[in-house]
Amino acid sequence: MKHYPRTVDFYPDRNRREVNMRIPIVYLVVTLVLVLGVFAVSTSNSQTGTRPSEKTSGRIDNTQPEITSQHAWALGCAAVLIERNYGRHDLLGTKYRTPKNIEDCKHFLVDSGWDVKNRDDLLDSLLWIDNGGNRKDFKMWGEKIQILTDEEYDILLVGHQSDDKTLNRIKVAAAYYTALGDKGLLGWDYSRYICLCRWGHLAGYFSEEEAWQKIMPVARLLQSEFDSWQDLGQNYLIGRYFWSYEETKLLGYQYEDAYMRLLDMPSSPWNKLPWDIDLKEKTVSEPNETHTVEGTTQI
Repeated sequence: MKHYPRTVDFYPDRNRREVNMRIPIVYLVVTLVLVLGVFAVSTSNSQTGTRPSEKTSGRIDNTQPEITSQHAWALGCAAVLIERNYGRHDLLGTKYRTPKNIEDCKHFLVDSGWDVKNRDDLLDSLLWIDNGGNRKDFKMWGEKIQILTDEEYDILLVGHQSDDKTLNRIKVAAAYYTALGDKGLLGWDYSRYICLCRWGHLAGYFSEEEAWQKIMPVARLLQSEFDSWQDLGQNYLIGRYFWSYEETKLLGYQYEDAYMRLLDMPSSPWNKLPWDIDLKEKTVSEPNETHTVEGTTQI
């Protein structure tokens, strides 16, 4: 009988205390700024009779094409990260494709850790996920730990005390491998896959059609492997912890907060769209969200 822990605390005590101390102050400052901002916007609108976004957003097209419920559901699979980043759940690219947003997204894809500089890099990143992503190492450690005695498990931990990344991955695999079963970290890997496709479209590396062609099969896979939005979201959080203990200590609470908002908010795609929606392929053409950017070439 194995006795090593089956759950892992996402937030070490020191970090949680620091978070609890600073959150009230941050909320007060943010609230004050929002109140002042709303007052200023309201005053401006009452004087001009127009919405600021209509005059200053720089959007290529002020119309917002509707997406199908199936497409909206697929975007919901990436909702935790998009919610944490304050992106749009109802837009394929998470933002409108303005010149500024396009350039910002290109820089983000390079600097975010994916090191995606072009279309080929994006395809390579998606292929890495298809070939195993982080779930490959999770499975490797899980299978290894399964056959260890308690004493052997303790020895394994001691042997990796100087390697925080590996030590964390061992502990997370020990805690969740059996409970997650064959799906492993499928939700974590393919939620990020969908995010990459969305950002790839915003950056101009994928057309709208190509992005959906890659996203929809993944959405169907996730629907078949998970039982609910909550189940999928929890898998994403576990995967993120496995991926990086340091990042989880630093910003993990933001992702858990985003997860809770998605469960609680009436406007959340998780509450607007049932988990068991029919995701069968459609035979009619979908609405087109692609805009032409004057003076630039779409890759």
